[in-house]
Amino acid sequence: MSYQITVLPAGETYCAEKGETLLNAAIEHSIMLPHACKSGCCGACKARLVNGQTTEINAQAALNSNDNNQQDILLCCQSAESDIAFYLPSYQGKNNQPAQTLAARIDDIRYCANVAIVSLKLAPKKHFNFTAGQYIDIVLPNNLRRSYSIACFNADTRQLVIHVRRQNGGVFSEQLFDGRLQPKDIIHIHGPLGSFQLNWLHKPLIMLASGTGIAPIEAMLAALTQQQYQQAVYVYWGVAAEENLYDIVLLDKLCAGLAQAQWTAVLSRASATWRGAQGYVQDIALARHPDMSNYAVYACGNPQMIAHAQNLFTSQASLVEDAFFADNFTPAA
Repeated sequence: MSYQITVLPAGETYCAEKGETLLNAAIEHSIMLPHACKSGCCGACKARLVNGQTTEINAQAALNSNDNNQQDILLCCQSAESDIAFYLPSYQGKNNQPAQTLAARIDDIRYCANVAIVSLKLAPKKHFNFTAGQYIDIVLPNNLRRSYSIACFNADTRQLVIHVRRQNGGVFSEQLFDGRLQPKDIIHIHGPLGSFQLNWLHKPLIMLASGTGIAPIEAMLAALTQQQYQQAVYVYWGVAAEENLYDIVLLDKLCAGLAQAQWTAVLSRASATWRGAQGYVQDIALARHPDMSNYAVYACGNPQMIAHAQNLFTSQASLVEDAFFADNFTPAA
């Protein structure tokens, strides 16, 4: 049985079969709704159910009890039981999406601990309308996709950079680490995707990142440099140990290019010789900025960090609720 799905406020419609997720049905109709993990863990595809009935077919781990009371759903976890409409303000409509599938050549792979920094080269005549904070999907056989934030895109050289954390059994990451993928190999990407981007640029900024969540933060710092941003910018990058700080030189350079910017490494499992900040980025940021009423916050990383940071900052530091912007991600199974 097929049902009509309406996406608001874009006003677009598509059909979904009973038993398939609302997200997969949209992708099959070439409607690339915001998403990342496709497993209910990241919350990137959260929408507000306006009318109709759905059935949960995957656990909605990224939702809490408050979300459920407000009729929030994850599109990767719900199947239609009737014609439905859902509200998804981050989606601007299929015709407004600059995303497309492109061939990309691997230019370089730099390894640091469990992260590969991958430089990709796009064809010179293919349009790629990138906004700092967005991500791409790596398109794999059998329509498997893996999402990675864009750390840098140079429109002149057509070079794009992503950070790939190694995952045991990862269908893409393992190919980078075991040598199956090498420089000069061709892969396919789809993008740019996502609505995580700079807003509220009249305020000082706090930026939080855990692990490879530093990638879109780097892109945002570069964008702020181009805009000659004059407000203060504080970056907190959380990793497990000192050897995981794989982009120190670039972060130093990006912060030096801004009028008032500094970054702080935060280690959760520091060695006895570490003299820097220890613990979690949200706790360190709160301790250093007890009053965030005049700040905007950007956070990228694991959902637990983001949820905790948002709750801490709004409840204890007077952060305005709509001044918290986030892009959470969870490795796909």
